[in-house]
Amino acid sequence: MAANPPPTVMPMQQTDPLAQLRDIHLPTPLDPGLPAIGWWLLAGLGIAALCWLAWWSWQQWQQRAYRREAVQMLEALLADFQRHQDNRLYLTDFSALLKRVALTAYPRSDVASLTGEAWVAFLDQTLSSNDFSMGSGQALIASHYEPEVRCDPGALHQLGVSWIKHHRPLEAANTAVQEAA
Repeated sequence: MAANPPPTVMPMQQTDPLAQLRDIHLPTPLDPGLPAIGWWLLAGLGIAALCWLAWWSWQQWQQRAYRREAVQMLEALLADFQRHQDNRLYLTDFSALLKRVALTAYPRSDVASLTGEAWVAFLDQTLSSNDFSMGSGQALIASHYEPEVRCDPGALHQLGVSWIKHHRPLEAANTAVQEAA
């Protein structure tokens, strides 16, 4: 007969495989008071963006200060006209105020020598309209040649406020004129 193979002996260690497992180690608890570094970086970028936005807004506000002051001066011109009712004086002061604003916004060489139709064309070009040459702004041209000046100060006032608030740099006005042609 054939010999039976010897029984395999299992070592004692393998009898209980669960005995070799280690306990579960929980991670150390996080401090809820301190956010992760990514949140700190995001907060820093957000603060930097807000600071830049505040600085940019301040710069824009400062750059538009001449417009706010000019509108106030235009309001004073209209109030003066209500007292003296002199169209020629109003037109002279109105044109002088617009010229001062233009000298602030544009190069002196482009603005200082303009008068009459060239001045009105410049105002139209920078506003991208024809309200000065075809509308109530025609009084600026006629005031130099007519002995009795007729104008609508209310309409001129509105046109002046519109120009002061909305005039564009000369490059943008030239582009708009070229696109319209």
